[in-house]
Amino acid sequence: MAAPITACSAWSPKLVSTPIDAARAARFLQKACVMDIYRFCKALMGCCCLLAGLAAFAQQPLQGVLGLSYKIGRPSVPAAAYQKITVTEFRSMVSKAFQKSGFSLVAVDAQKNKSTIFQFRFDAYPKVEPKPMIFISADELFDERKRCNPCFLRFAEIRNASEFQALPWMTQYELSALLVPAIDNAYATIESSGREHRDPAWGGFNYKRQWAGERNLFGNSFTGIDESSLKEAIVGAYRNAGFIPVETKAGTRASAQLLTFNFPVDPAKEGGALYTVRIDSQYDVDGRCHPCEITEQYDPYQQLPPAGLSGIASRATLDSRFTAARSAAYETMRADLERHLRPGSVFSIPPTQAALGSPRPRPMPMPVT
Repeated sequence: MAAPITACSAWSPKLVSTPIDAARAARFLQKACVMDIYRFCKALMGCCCLLAGLAAFAQQPLQGVLGLSYKIGRPSVPAAAYQKITVTEFRSMVSKAFQKSGFSLVAVDAQKNKSTIFQFRFDAYPKVEPKPMIFISADELFDERKRCNPCFLRFAEIRNASEFQALPWMTQYELSALLVPAIDNAYATIESSGREHRDPAWGGFNYKRQWAGERNLFGNSFTGIDESSLKEAIVGAYRNAGFIPVETKAGTRASAQLLTFNFPVDPAKEGGALYTVRIDSQYDVDGRCHPCEITEQYDPYQQLPPAGLSGIASRATLDSRFTAARSAAYETMRADLERHLRPGSVFSIPPTQAALGSPRPRPMPMPVT
């Protein structure tokens, strides 16, 4: 019998002693080569997926308050392309637009055969140090007369955004409300002043305004109210709506605490669906919320007490009763606390995840590769 063949590259004609062995060897060789190619392609695809995942992770939106408003990151597609304008005029157009929006020009770093980097400092908010640094890159391709042929303008990057995540939320809110609209306004100025020089072959101006109004980091956001008054208003709103408060122990002026309630499943029995309100807090020098933000936390698929014969009718109306009570609690909180909303923010009622008491969805099976 012929010696075993272990790999595509290990086969040798000297190992074949009969025509039958030769046919088997040929078939084995073909299968081995196919398997080698398959394994190579699979490994290559895995590497490509890993690289794509790392690239996507690197372009994740900024975290913290800035991440609520400015999500551009570093896209590969430029904001606009320009031609029939000198490189000097192009740089001046970009610099003047950002200076008009409250930025100070720090440097224009024109590297040979690389992107030109505009560096700006945002000075319009004096409360923070260091100041936000904004980098804008441009790929300048020019002709023999130093005119853009074309010059590609790219998007702004908040280079030191991570340094501001440690600031108090209110400071981050105030900074974000100034910084992001200032970037938007600078690009709007560039769009207007450079319209006649845009390269028609490239298309329009691709920048979309980022600022869409105030959004809270956690939930509804309140200022100027002391912690005990806020908790009293929340507990009262839910109690009046039919929720039963559960005693919780939390220290005063805690950075995070939970208010726990039960919603009766069967009014004739104790126990019910567990419902929690989380309070994330920061305080001013007088100990008042600056701000305090509230979010609801509950599992709509949680295991509920047995209904029994007496609770069948109550269980059938559970979700409608819970939805009505939840809405009533939110409306009471709106009436009692709206005057304390953080300036620029609005009161909101989050959408429900699923009907209370729904069966928990089956976990999605892992894809087989």
